[in-house]
Amino acid sequence: MKDVLEGKVCLVTGGGGGIGAAISLLLGQSGARIAVVDRDLEGAARSADEIGSTGGSAVAIQSDISIASERIRAYEQAQEAFGAIDILVNNAADHGSRSKFLDVSIEEWERILSTNLSATWHFSQLVAPQMIEKQEGSIINLGAIQASLPVATYASYVATKGGILSLTKALAVELSQYGVRVNAISPGAIASPSTQSALSNLGTNQKAPTLLGRMGTSHDVAQGVLFLASPASSFVTGENIVIDGGRSLSRDPDPFASFSNRT
Repeated sequence: MKDVLEGKVCLVTGGGGGIGAAISLLLGQSGARIAVVDRDLEGAARSADEIGSTGGSAVAIQSDISIASERIRAYEQAQEAFGAIDILVNNAADHGSRSKFLDVSIEEWERILSTNLSATWHFSQLVAPQMIEKQEGSIINLGAIQASLPVATYASYVATKGGILSLTKALAVELSQYGVRVNAISPGAIASPSTQSALSNLGTNQKAPTLLGRMGTSHDVAQGVLFLASPASSFVTGENIVIDGGRSLSRDPDPFASFSNRT
């Protein structure tokens, strides 16, 4: 797949760490020029530097995408650096605190909604006009298996991921006539820093709750994103690709269930 994205410009939100960093690196190694957007400038810079060290081209952009004006600024900086966006990866997400639904503040709910769902809608709206003009483009939204398999203490995050999957289908219907494809990737049971930290805090030693018997990696998710970004998926739109090692079918218990029963 090397150079399969040669000449393409890609904007990745939340590209400074975890799954976003893996996506940025793999797309960069595949020939795309990458605008790495993250509220953590140091993380974004690390991702950009790693892409550069492998012969790719990237720019780090600091942005708190929970704020509309920050999204616009990040989009404009990406355009200034590389030109029109060909591939948009809406990856950034605010997981919120591990709290029971009744304990979540309205401020936290609104922040999670803005970061996850509103930013996905807004960045898609920003890039769509130029994609329409070029009669091609790929928008890839990061959902989560929690949208259909909710985990305890995660109601706000789950709600936004369900919204993202519905938005993906709506945009695919509306933009398909212009050659713009819109798809989603739903990871599950991925050994990301946030998941590992949460499991550690719970003190659980439970084995990976997947059919394949292991936790997934950020690279596993990035491979799915590369497929949707590349010509290999030219006849795919409105789809949600689940990358969870069979977690959705596994009958192993939710490792976070015990947390919801705590007083």
